[in-house]
Amino acid sequence: MEVKEISQAVIGRLPRYFRYLGELKDEGVERISSQELSGLMKVTASQIRQDFNNFGGFGQQGYGYNVESLYREIGKILGLDKQHNFVIIGAGNLGRALGNYMNFERRGFIFKGMFDANPELVGKDVRGVKVMPMDQLESFIREKDIDIAVLTIPKTSAVEVADRLVANGIRAIWNFAHVDLNVPEGIQVENVHLSDSLMKLSYNINRYSSDMK
Repeated sequence: MEVKEISQAVIGRLPRYFRYLGELKDEGVERISSQELSGLMKVTASQIRQDFNNFGGFGQQGYGYNVESLYREIGKILGLDKQHNFVIIGAGNLGRALGNYMNFERRGFIFKGMFDANPELVGKDVRGVKVMPMDQLESFIREKDIDIAVLTIPKTSAVEVADRLVANGIRAIWNFAHVDLNVPEGIQVENVHLSDSLMKLSYNINRYSSDMK
């Protein structure tokens, strides 16, 4: 399928569509209209149709969408029909929690390795994967065909580690370090700042409290 340049807002909604459609598929729902999907997701039916039309459209007027087919097509658009091997850099609490999250495999993300600079953590087991020292990182990435790296390390070392990752063929970085990374064009970075999400919650709590006064 030839796909035109898509806005980040549309791309940001695709995983949510995929999740809801997966739940509908598991419940045995065969067809759904944009209006029915709108009611579930709290996104307007018009927005849903516009989003899907970016990819050629998937439904028939008056007939709705085939849930399983739409789920499969959105999965392809998201690249979930391919396997992605990933490593985690940082074997602290967050790194180990991500390594133990088994749903990644269901989406085609295969946990292959974990690395840490702390010798006290090297050799520990995370879901059958041994934590390795950082000096083995480059060779492991090349030998195991790793294309995604997850950073759960302090910001003081994140930039240097990111440079090493890019130099050895990593195509995407899921960055939990408290620093925004500048990488060459073509390298995909998703920055996840957990405190930012909490601050958004704090703002909304305060706004709601003010509105109630």
